Amino acid sequence: MSTGNDPYALIEAKAKEAEGLLSSVKGVKVFQFKGNDYEPFYVMINNGALSINKGTYSNPTLTIQVPGEILVKLLNGQIDPVQAYLSGLIKLSGDLMEAMTLISLVTH
Repeated sequence: MSTGNDPYALIEAKAKEAEGLLSSVKGVKVFQFKGNDYEPFYVMINNGALSINKGTYSNPTLTIQVPGEILVKLLNGQIDPVQAYLSGLIKLSGDLMEAMTLISLVTH
C-alpha cells in the first residue's frame, strides 16, 4: 500500500498538520482504529501530546471500525465524517462525543 493509501501514514501526516490544535485537547484520549484491510492502530492524545501506535489499546475512549478505503477517503477529505457515520460506513463505540475531537483534528 503506498503512503497515499496507507491509513497509518495518512493519520501520521494529519497529526503533524494538527499540532497547533492539540493543546486544546485536555486529559487523555485514545482513538482505536480497526478495519479488515489494515493493521489496527490507535492515536493517543495525552494533554496535548500525540502518539500513534500500531496494535490495540485495552480501553480506548472511542473505537472506530472503518474499512481502509473509507478511512483514506475520510482523511483525504473526500467523504464527510458525519455522513459516513450516519450512512453506516463507519461504526463507532465508546464516547461518541469525543468523535468531534477527532473530526476537528483530522479535518482542520
